[in-house]
Amino acid sequence: MQIAADAAEAGIRGFSEQETTVGIARYAPFNALALLVGSQSGRPGVLTQCSVEEATELELGMRGFTSYAETVSVYGTEAVFTDGDDTPWSKAFLASAYASRGLKMRYTSGTGSEALMGYSESKSMLYLESRCIFITKGAGVQGLQNGAVSCIGMTGAVPSGIRAVLAENLIASMLDLEVASANDQTFSHSDIRRTARTLMQMLPGTDFIFSGYSAVPNYDNMFAGSNFDAEDFDDYNILQRDLMVDGGLRPVSEEETIAIRNKAARAVQAVFRELGLPAVTDEEVTAATYAHGSKDMPPRNVVEDLGAVEEMMKRNITGLDIVKALSVNGFDDVADNILNMLRQRVTGIICKPPRSSTVI
Repeated sequence: MQIAADAAEAGIRGFSEQETTVGIARYAPFNALALLVGSQSGRPGVLTQCSVEEATELELGMRGFTSYAETVSVYGTEAVFTDGDDTPWSKAFLASAYASRGLKMRYTSGTGSEALMGYSESKSMLYLESRCIFITKGAGVQGLQNGAVSCIGMTGAVPSGIRAVLAENLIASMLDLEVASANDQTFSHSDIRRTARTLMQMLPGTDFIFSGYSAVPNYDNMFAGSNFDAEDFDDYNILQRDLMVDGGLRPVSEEETIAIRNKAARAVQAVFRELGLPAVTDEEVTAATYAHGSKDMPPRNVVEDLGAVEEMMKRNITGLDIVKALSVNGFDDVADNILNMLRQRVTGIICKPPRSSTVI
């Protein structure tokens, strides 16, 4: 419920891509379902993903629960080039699997990843990252998430580290790749450092200034905390105004937010009921409508939910089943939005990169 409501609010706030992950791996299909329904309740055309183990993530995409993926990691060392699960050939094969199903995908790399794992082969972080960028281009992948990403703690701790982050974003742009320029995982308790690091991408603009602007409070962020989160919405909107930069975020009214969160929660309630999943109570719907975070939500029966997830996957439920469930329960607009997303996958439109700065 909370994921759906947060996704709907993020949609009207301007987020054009939305990502979630899980605390319990088996919850992934429910997370993906809630994010899909919630996002399309807020604004048509929002792309969604659930960041989990690669085989599961691909299956969710093939079933129509998600529409893109980006946590397909590549590394720049010689050892990775020659053996293991992360060779360029392995990742290129995975990229083609997504593309053949009309799913948008981009690779993930970033300075510091090899050094953080203790095997950088005496090469500089930026040199290894530049190899990753060229791998991405060579594999025919349309975009790349880089900018240290979750390794920013390493890159940001050394002299000129943040300049290296800017350099890797620039190299990706020079190769005409769609750039999601990180600014996701937090790396400092200093508001000045966090803001300065983000302004370097916000002022010139990238395809996605943030690889993960957290639309939830920090304590709910399963990606180890974000550089900017839900507590920063107002400040970020003012930064856009001060600098006359369209950073992707939009102001919203309280009435609009409450209405769209309630709609998303009721839509998921209807889908669960129609698909025979554990009941969503009216209490949960009301709580999700007004919740700031998970501390404001009633508990779920986790064991029952996990059993229902397995049963749902065995029944081969797909995105079309979600469309039907929404339509028969009066959520025709949300059903149409999801159906259009599935249609666009057939035509390959989703695979084409945008060219505008925005926030995800």
